[in-house]
Amino acid sequence: MKSCRMFSLTYISSGVIKAYAMGTISHEEAAILECVMKNNTEVKKAVLEVQQIIEQLATEQAVEPPQFLKAEIMKKIEFGNPETTTAKIIPLNKEQSETGKPSSMPNWIKAASVAVLFGLGYLGYELNSKNTELQQIATNNTELSTKLTDLEQMNALLKNAKRIQLKGVEKHPDMLAEVYWDDSKKVYLDIKNLPAAPTGKQYQLWAIVEGKPVDMGIYDQQKDANKMQAMKSVDNPQAFAITLEKEGGNPTPTMEEMYVMGTI
Repeated sequence: MKSCRMFSLTYISSGVIKAYAMGTISHEEAAILECVMKNNTEVKKAVLEVQQIIEQLATEQAVEPPQFLKAEIMKKIEFGNPETTTAKIIPLNKEQSETGKPSSMPNWIKAASVAVLFGLGYLGYELNSKNTELQQIATNNTELSTKLTDLEQMNALLKNAKRIQLKGVEKHPDMLAEVYWDDSKKVYLDIKNLPAAPTGKQYQLWAIVEGKPVDMGIYDQQKDANKMQAMKSVDNPQAFAITLEKEGGNPTPTMEEMYVMGTI
């Protein structure tokens, strides 16, 4: 009895039972272990305990994946089809088949494998989501950096440039715009109060140089209305004015369509 007890302890500590429960044991070793289980209750009990531990671990660590991910994985897994099953099934508590060949992997191991697949799939889904979030954050940071750079440049312009108020003419007394002109001859237009240009029309800025109107460019009202727009550069302007012209502008201003004007 003592020698039988020693045999049981040695067999249990050999690692064969763990390999059997994980499905990594050879067919010959599985057949021997199943034969021992028939005649040794301690070995059989040890096998059942190891199987329960592994099954419990697989259940506790399982991660619930999104439904769409589960559906995609299930399309690629075939269950219960002996013609397409390549893994050998090792029974839990059933006796060895009459042919003496061990059957294929237990169902609980198959279920644990599926749980692992779901977990890996969900992990990949989460990593992809996090990567998308990081890319969005990087994009937002780039946009914020660009806006800060624009604000710094605009702040420098406002400090060093002359501000010319263009007030409404007699026909449009409440209209208002501002022009910033610095030593580098750059001109920026800031529309304060002008009605939206009608279809087919655009506002055009003019500089008065030596008593003659000089085209300074078309104001694009499709851009951010709260942001100053860069216009053409000019040297030694005496005044600025805005007229309403046909879309694309005119080579000379339409005086009766003047809205605002301001002198330096």
